[in-house]
Amino acid sequence: MGERTSHAIGRFDKSFLIHMIKDFFLVLLAVTVLEFALKAALVYYKFETSGAEEAQGVAEDLAESVRAIMRNEGGPVAARTMYPILKRNWDDLGYKIAIEPAPVTVRSIEALFGFTPAGIPAGTWPEGRFREAEVEIAAETFCLTCHAEAEVGQVLGRVTVRDYLSRDIAAWLDEMTLSAGLALGKIVLHSVLLFLILRVRMEPLLRLRGTVAGLARAFGTLSERAEVRSADEFGALAHDLNLFLDRINRLINELNAVLGKVVRVNDDIVSVQGDLRGQVDRLIRGMRRLEREAMLSAKREPLLSQAWFEAVRGAVAELDAALERAGEAPQASGLVEHLSAVIANAEAQIAASQRLFEGLAALGDETEALKGAIAEMVRMEERMKLIVEAGGTLVQRLRPDLADPPQPAAETA
Repeated sequence: MGERTSHAIGRFDKSFLIHMIKDFFLVLLAVTVLEFALKAALVYYKFETSGAEEAQGVAEDLAESVRAIMRNEGGPVAARTMYPILKRNWDDLGYKIAIEPAPVTVRSIEALFGFTPAGIPAGTWPEGRFREAEVEIAAETFCLTCHAEAEVGQVLGRVTVRDYLSRDIAAWLDEMTLSAGLALGKIVLHSVLLFLILRVRMEPLLRLRGTVAGLARAFGTLSERAEVRSADEFGALAHDLNLFLDRINRLINELNAVLGKVVRVNDDIVSVQGDLRGQVDRLIRGMRRLEREAMLSAKREPLLSQAWFEAVRGAVAELDAALERAGEAPQASGLVEHLSAVIANAEAQIAASQRLFEGLAALGDETEALKGAIAEMVRMEERMKLIVEAGGTLVQRLRPDLADPPQPAAETA
């Protein structure tokens, strides 16, 4: 899994630059969509709040246009020509209009001009949400020329205007179609510009990544340093990395020095150990030789037993008794005393010799234990040598440029 992860690092689709551009593109796209949605909501809000007022304004404008037509001579005839134009113009603007003449207007036009005015009939209004406004056209003095049966102030007709929500939505769609194309082009242009800017600005980071990649490779050297070309965060990061590598190198140098001291101490231990082992071996051989000679001497000259001493005393006592029966003074008592003193002295020397032999035997056992401790020291020295070799290998892997790390001396017999 680690190899797959290391291979994934550096892939183009995994690049920070690509992620940045993609995120920037998606954010701009989301902002644009949100902007269009807000505009649509604004269109709906404007229709709900001011749609009626806007329809009222259109109705008043249309009523004023009708009045302007009526001011001309032959207004009813001109209206037959102008009303279709008005309907087409307001249809193009998205408004539905109707101009309905009042009955007095119909009677007056029929009497004077011989036709029935139709105006702009409402017909069938389209389905949908709408706001409606109506304006009544009242007769004025100049209107009485054509509307003979009407009086000033009397309603001559009614103008109706419907403002459909679909008109505003259609206008929004037209605007959005144009704006969406421009926005998409702007997003692409901004993404390309951001890509170019990031590529230039991320050059120090790419160089820093190359340095770290060189350090991360197996058996890579720690002598590489990041190039500091800017005073921004990337430059500070490269500077801090160089300081960290300097600190690691100092620690490696100190570790190398400590390993050198350990090697020298190990060499001293090996030397002292060899001398001590030789002395202990000679001492053990001498003590074992003395022990064997003492044991052989004791076999050649066995110790006098207590029964032997009792027998001698009995013999001396019988000799004194025999001399006393013969009427002579005992002469052997002094000899017995001297012989007892000699025997006691011999017994003391024999006991001292036995204690000496026992002490030599115990000392030999202790010397054997010391020899075992020296053997354990040899094993510890071997383990220390392995540790030193492993530490030297580690230093060599971290700093191949250093001289060969110190190696422990070969053990002397």
